[in-house]
Amino acid sequence: MLASKKMNFIGQLLLFLATLVWGTSFIVLKETIEQVPSFYVIAIRFIIAGGILSLIFIKKLREGNRKTFLKGVILGVLLFSAYLTQTLGLENTTAGRNAFITGSYCVMCPFIVWVIYKKRPKIVNLVSAVLCIVGLALVSLSGDDGVGENLLLGDSLTLIGAFFFALQIVAIDKFQKDGENSVSLLCYELLTVGVLFAILTLIFDLPTGGIEVFSLTLDQMVRIGYLCLVCTLFAQFAQMFGQKYTTPNQTSIILTLEAVFGVVFAVILGGEKLTATLIIGFIVIFISVLISEVDVDYNKLFRKNKEK
Repeated sequence: MLASKKMNFIGQLLLFLATLVWGTSFIVLKETIEQVPSFYVIAIRFIIAGGILSLIFIKKLREGNRKTFLKGVILGVLLFSAYLTQTLGLENTTAGRNAFITGSYCVMCPFIVWVIYKKRPKIVNLVSAVLCIVGLALVSLSGDDGVGENLLLGDSLTLIGAFFFALQIVAIDKFQKDGENSVSLLCYELLTVGVLFAILTLIFDLPTGGIEVFSLTLDQMVRIGYLCLVCTLFAQFAQMFGQKYTTPNQTSIILTLEAVFGVVFAVILGGEKLTATLIIGFIVIFISVLISEVDVDYNKLFRKNKEK
Protein backbone atom coordinates (compact mmCIF):
# COMPACT_ATOMS: atom_id res chain seq x y z
CA MET A 1 0.00 0.00 0.00
CA LEU A 2 2.85 2.38 0.88
CA ALA A 3 4.60 1.68 -2.40
CA SER A 4 1.34 2.20 -4.24
CA LYS A 5 0.81 5.56 -2.57
CA LYS A 6 4.40 6.53 -3.32
CA MET A 7 4.04 5.69 -7.01
CA ASN A 8 0.71 7.51 -7.11
CA PHE A 9 2.44 10.60 -5.73
CA ILE A 10 5.22 10.30 -8.34
CA GLY A 11 2.59 9.94 -11.05
CA GLN A 12 0.76 13.04 -9.88
CA LEU A 13 4.06 14.95 -9.68
CA LEU A 14 4.89 14.04 -13.29
CA LEU A 15 1.46 15.19 -14.43
CA PHE A 16 1.86 18.40 -12.46
CA LEU A 17 5.22 19.09 -14.13
CA ALA A 18 3.66 18.39 -17.53
CA THR A 19 0.94 20.99 -16.90
CA LEU A 20 3.55 23.46 -15.65
CA VAL A 21 5.57 23.08 -18.84
CA TRP A 22 2.49 23.27 -21.05
CA GLY A 23 1.57 26.46 -19.21
CA THR A 24 4.78 28.08 -20.48
CA SER A 25 4.05 26.92 -24.03
CA PHE A 26 1.16 29.36 -24.55
CA ILE A 27 3.41 32.42 -24.79
CA VAL A 28 6.13 30.67 -26.78
CA LEU A 29 3.65 29.12 -29.19
CA LYS A 30 1.69 32.35 -29.63
CA GLU A 31 4.84 34.27 -30.60
CA THR A 32 5.94 31.47 -32.94
CA ILE A 33 2.71 30.90 -34.91
CA GLU A 34 2.46 34.63 -35.56
CA GLN A 35 5.45 34.12 -37.87
CA VAL A 36 5.32 30.40 -38.74
CA PRO A 37 2.24 28.36 -39.88
CA SER A 38 0.70 26.50 -36.94
CA PHE A 39 0.45 23.11 -38.73
CA TYR A 40 4.17 23.32 -39.55
CA VAL A 41 5.10 24.17 -35.96
CA ILE A 42 3.07 21.28 -34.54
CA ALA A 43 4.49 18.89 -37.14
CA ILE A 44 8.08 19.81 -36.22
CA ARG A 45 7.29 19.54 -32.49
CA PHE A 46 6.00 15.99 -32.67
CA ILE A 47 8.27 14.58 -35.39
CA ILE A 48 11.46 15.71 -33.63
CA ALA A 49 10.20 14.68 -30.17
CA GLY A 50 9.02 11.31 -31.45
CA GLY A 51 12.22 10.80 -33.45
CA ILE A 52 14.50 11.49 -30.48
CA LEU A 53 12.48 9.20 -28.21
CA SER A 54 12.47 6.45 -30.84
CA LEU A 55 16.27 6.62 -31.20
CA ILE A 56 16.73 6.44 -27.43
CA PHE A 57 14.42 3.44 -27.09
CA ILE A 58 15.03 1.80 -30.48
CA LYS A 59 15.57 -1.57 -28.79
CA LYS A 60 12.14 -1.40 -27.17
CA LEU A 61 10.53 -0.58 -30.49
CA ARG A 62 12.23 -3.55 -32.17
CA GLU A 63 10.85 -5.82 -29.45
CA GLY A 64 7.36 -4.46 -30.00
CA ASN A 65 4.55 -5.98 -32.04
CA ARG A 66 1.87 -4.89 -34.47
CA LYS A 67 -0.73 -4.68 -31.71
CA THR A 68 1.31 -2.13 -29.75
CA PHE A 69 1.98 -0.17 -32.94
CA LEU A 70 -1.73 0.03 -33.79
CA LYS A 71 -2.61 1.18 -30.27
CA GLY A 72 0.09 3.86 -30.45
CA VAL A 73 -1.32 5.03 -33.77
CA ILE A 74 -4.81 5.17 -32.24
CA LEU A 75 -3.47 7.42 -29.46
CA GLY A 76 -1.76 9.56 -32.09
CA VAL A 77 -4.96 9.95 -34.11
CA LEU A 78 -6.86 10.96 -30.97
CA LEU A 79 -4.21 13.52 -30.00
CA PHE A 80 -3.97 14.81 -33.58
CA SER A 81 -7.75 15.22 -33.70
CA ALA A 82 -7.71 17.08 -30.39
CA TYR A 83 -4.98 19.52 -31.49
CA LEU A 84 -6.56 20.02 -34.92
CA THR A 85 -10.10 20.78 -33.74
CA GLN A 86 -8.85 22.91 -30.85
CA THR A 87 -6.70 25.00 -33.23
CA LEU A 88 -9.47 25.40 -35.82
CA GLY A 89 -11.91 26.26 -33.05
CA LEU A 90 -9.61 28.98 -31.77
CA GLU A 91 -9.78 30.68 -35.16
CA ASN A 92 -13.56 31.12 -34.81
CA THR A 93 -14.01 31.90 -31.11
CA THR A 94 -12.24 33.82 -28.36
CA ALA A 95 -9.16 32.50 -26.59
CA GLY A 96 -11.02 32.48 -23.27
CA ARG A 97 -13.95 30.47 -24.58
CA ASN A 98 -11.50 28.09 -26.32
CA ALA A 99 -9.58 27.44 -23.09
CA PHE A 100 -12.77 27.10 -21.04
CA ILE A 101 -14.44 24.62 -23.40
CA THR A 102 -11.21 22.61 -23.83
CA GLY A 103 -10.99 22.30 -20.05
CA SER A 104 -14.33 20.53 -20.05
CA TYR A 105 -12.50 17.26 -20.77
CA CYS A 106 -12.11 16.87 -17.01
CA VAL A 107 -15.89 16.52 -16.82
CA MET A 108 -16.03 14.09 -19.74
CA CYS A 109 -13.40 11.63 -18.44
CA PRO A 110 -15.41 10.08 -15.58
CA PHE A 111 -18.32 9.46 -17.94
CA ILE A 112 -16.12 7.92 -20.65
CA VAL A 113 -14.63 5.68 -17.96
CA TRP A 114 -18.18 4.81 -16.95
CA VAL A 115 -19.02 3.74 -20.52
CA ILE A 116 -15.80 1.72 -21.04
CA TYR A 117 -15.28 0.18 -17.60
CA LYS A 118 -18.88 0.29 -16.35
CA LYS A 119 -17.47 2.09 -13.31
CA ARG A 120 -19.85 4.70 -11.97
CA PRO A 121 -18.14 8.04 -11.11
CA LYS A 122 -17.78 8.83 -7.42
CA ILE A 123 -19.44 11.86 -5.90
CA VAL A 124 -16.04 13.50 -5.36
CA ASN A 125 -15.25 13.08 -9.07
CA LEU A 126 -18.44 14.85 -10.07
CA VAL A 127 -18.09 17.63 -7.50
CA SER A 128 -14.41 18.27 -8.32
CA ALA A 129 -15.13 18.26 -12.06
CA VAL A 130 -17.95 20.79 -11.71
CA LEU A 131 -15.84 23.03 -9.48
CA CYS A 132 -12.94 22.77 -11.92
CA ILE A 133 -15.14 23.89 -14.81
CA VAL A 134 -16.41 26.83 -12.74
CA GLY A 135 -12.83 27.81 -11.92
CA LEU A 136 -11.74 27.50 -15.55
CA ALA A 137 -14.66 29.68 -16.58
CA LEU A 138 -13.58 32.40 -14.17
CA VAL A 139 -9.94 32.17 -15.29
CA SER A 140 -10.43 31.81 -19.02
CA LEU A 141 -13.37 34.12 -19.59
CA SER A 142 -11.91 36.94 -17.54
CA GLY A 143 -11.00 39.82 -19.80
CA ASP A 144 -12.47 38.43 -23.02
CA ASP A 145 -14.46 41.20 -24.68
CA GLY A 146 -15.03 40.06 -28.22
CA VAL A 147 -16.42 37.16 -30.24
CA GLY A 148 -15.93 35.94 -33.76
CA GLU A 149 -18.52 35.84 -36.52
CA ASN A 150 -18.59 32.02 -36.46
CA LEU A 151 -18.80 31.70 -32.69
CA LEU A 152 -21.05 28.63 -32.70
CA LEU A 153 -18.72 26.83 -35.13
CA GLY A 154 -15.65 27.73 -33.05
CA ASP A 155 -17.23 26.59 -29.80
CA SER A 156 -18.47 23.36 -31.40
CA LEU A 157 -15.02 22.50 -32.82
CA THR A 158 -13.40 23.26 -29.47
CA LEU A 159 -15.89 21.02 -27.68
CA ILE A 160 -15.05 18.21 -30.11
CA GLY A 161 -11.36 18.82 -29.32
CA ALA A 162 -12.04 18.51 -25.60
CA PHE A 163 -13.80 15.21 -26.25
CA PHE A 164 -10.74 13.88 -28.12
CA PHE A 165 -8.44 14.97 -25.26
CA ALA A 166 -10.67 13.07 -22.83
CA LEU A 167 -10.65 10.00 -25.09
CA GLN A 168 -6.85 10.13 -25.28
CA ILE A 169 -6.52 10.22 -21.49
CA VAL A 170 -8.84 7.25 -21.03
CA ALA A 171 -7.28 5.33 -23.94
CA ILE A 172 -3.78 5.72 -22.44
CA ASP A 173 -5.09 4.33 -19.17
CA LYS A 174 -6.77 1.38 -20.88
CA PHE A 175 -3.81 0.47 -23.10
CA GLN A 176 -1.35 0.60 -20.20
CA LYS A 177 -3.65 -1.58 -18.11
CA ASP A 178 -3.64 -4.04 -21.03
CA GLY A 179 0.11 -4.37 -20.41
CA GLU A 180 1.34 -2.38 -23.40
CA ASN A 181 4.81 -0.84 -23.15
CA SER A 182 4.46 2.88 -22.32
CA VAL A 183 7.58 3.97 -24.23
CA SER A 184 6.51 2.20 -27.42
CA LEU A 185 3.02 3.67 -27.20
CA LEU A 186 4.44 7.16 -26.73
CA CYS A 187 6.87 6.88 -29.66
CA TYR A 188 4.17 5.74 -32.06
CA GLU A 189 1.75 8.35 -30.72
CA LEU A 190 4.13 11.30 -31.16
CA LEU A 191 5.26 10.23 -34.63
CA THR A 192 1.66 9.72 -35.76
CA VAL A 193 0.71 13.25 -34.70
CA GLY A 194 3.80 14.68 -36.40
CA VAL A 195 3.25 12.83 -39.69
CA LEU A 196 -0.44 13.80 -39.87
CA PHE A 197 0.33 17.47 -39.28
CA ALA A 198 3.18 17.27 -41.81
CA ILE A 199 0.65 16.07 -44.37
CA LEU A 200 -1.61 19.03 -43.53
CA THR A 201 1.39 21.34 -43.91
CA LEU A 202 2.10 20.01 -47.40
CA ILE A 203 -1.57 20.25 -48.39
CA PHE A 204 -2.38 23.69 -46.99
CA ASP A 205 0.78 25.63 -46.08
CA LEU A 206 3.09 24.77 -48.97
CA PRO A 207 0.69 25.79 -51.80
CA THR A 208 -0.12 29.13 -50.13
CA GLY A 209 3.28 30.06 -48.68
CA GLY A 210 5.67 28.29 -51.03
CA ILE A 211 9.00 26.75 -50.03
CA GLU A 212 9.72 29.86 -47.96
CA VAL A 213 7.25 28.61 -45.36
CA PHE A 214 9.86 26.04 -44.26
CA SER A 215 12.68 28.52 -43.64
CA LEU A 216 13.25 29.49 -40.00
CA THR A 217 15.29 32.18 -38.28
CA LEU A 218 17.59 31.37 -35.36
CA ASP A 219 15.09 32.84 -32.89
CA GLN A 220 12.27 30.75 -34.35
CA MET A 221 14.42 27.60 -34.19
CA VAL A 222 15.20 28.24 -30.52
CA ARG A 223 11.52 28.67 -29.66
CA ILE A 224 10.48 25.63 -31.67
CA GLY A 225 13.33 23.68 -30.06
CA TYR A 226 11.91 24.51 -26.65
CA LEU A 227 8.46 23.43 -27.79
CA CYS A 228 9.92 20.16 -29.15
CA LEU A 229 12.19 19.11 -26.30
CA VAL A 230 10.46 20.52 -23.24
CA CYS A 231 6.80 21.05 -24.10
CA THR A 232 6.42 17.93 -26.22
CA LEU A 233 9.15 15.35 -25.52
CA PHE A 234 9.36 15.85 -21.75
CA ALA A 235 5.72 16.81 -21.14
CA GLN A 236 4.23 13.95 -23.20
CA PHE A 237 6.66 11.54 -21.52
CA ALA A 238 5.60 12.86 -18.11
CA GLN A 239 1.92 12.49 -19.00
CA MET A 240 2.31 8.94 -20.30
CA PHE A 241 4.20 7.69 -17.22
CA GLY A 242 2.29 9.88 -14.80
CA GLN A 243 -0.95 8.33 -15.97
CA LYS A 244 0.50 4.88 -15.39
CA TYR A 245 0.28 5.47 -11.63
CA THR A 246 -2.84 7.63 -11.42
CA THR A 247 -6.50 7.22 -12.27
CA PRO A 248 -8.04 8.84 -15.37
CA ASN A 249 -10.09 11.11 -13.12
CA GLN A 250 -7.00 12.31 -11.22
CA THR A 251 -5.21 12.84 -14.52
CA SER A 252 -8.00 14.91 -16.07
CA ILE A 253 -8.26 17.18 -13.02
CA ILE A 254 -4.50 17.74 -12.69
CA LEU A 255 -4.07 18.44 -16.41
CA THR A 256 -6.66 21.22 -16.27
CA LEU A 257 -4.10 23.19 -14.23
CA GLU A 258 -2.47 23.87 -17.60
CA ALA A 259 -4.94 26.75 -18.04
CA VAL A 260 -4.00 28.19 -14.66
CA PHE A 261 -0.27 28.03 -15.36
CA GLY A 262 -0.89 29.52 -18.78
CA VAL A 263 -2.43 32.61 -17.18
CA VAL A 264 0.25 32.76 -14.46
CA PHE A 265 3.07 32.85 -17.03
CA ALA A 266 1.11 35.31 -19.13
CA VAL A 267 1.03 37.60 -16.09
CA ILE A 268 4.71 37.07 -15.21
CA LEU A 269 6.21 37.05 -18.72
CA GLY A 270 3.53 38.63 -20.86
CA GLY A 271 2.62 41.56 -18.65
CA GLU A 272 -1.06 40.64 -18.31
CA LYS A 273 -2.85 41.94 -15.22
CA LEU A 274 -4.33 39.84 -12.44
CA THR A 275 -7.95 40.55 -11.61
CA ALA A 276 -10.18 39.55 -8.73
CA THR A 277 -11.97 37.14 -11.09
CA LEU A 278 -8.71 35.42 -11.99
CA ILE A 279 -7.68 35.03 -8.36
CA ILE A 280 -11.07 33.56 -7.43
CA GLY A 281 -10.77 31.20 -10.40
CA PHE A 282 -7.35 30.00 -9.20
CA ILE A 283 -8.77 29.30 -5.73
CA VAL A 284 -11.76 27.38 -7.09
CA ILE A 285 -9.57 25.20 -9.33
CA PHE A 286 -7.15 24.53 -6.47
CA ILE A 287 -10.05 23.45 -4.26
CA SER A 288 -11.31 21.15 -7.04
CA VAL A 289 -7.89 19.46 -7.22
CA LEU A 290 -7.85 18.95 -3.45
CA ILE A 291 -11.35 17.46 -3.52
CA SER A 292 -10.36 15.09 -6.33
CA GLU A 293 -7.74 13.62 -4.01
CA VAL A 294 -10.32 12.68 -1.36
CA ASP A 295 -10.83 8.97 -1.96
CA VAL A 296 -13.92 8.18 0.08
CA ASP A 297 -16.25 5.23 -0.41
CA TYR A 298 -19.51 6.89 0.55
CA ASN A 299 -21.50 3.65 0.41
CA LYS A 300 -19.11 2.02 2.86
CA LEU A 301 -19.16 5.11 5.04
CA PHE A 302 -22.97 5.11 5.03
CA ARG A 303 -23.03 1.43 6.05
CA LYS A 304 -20.67 2.08 8.95
CA ASN A 305 -22.79 4.97 10.22
CA LYS A 306 -25.92 2.85 9.88
CA GLU A 307 -24.32 0.04 11.91
CA LYS A 308 -23.51 2.51 14.69
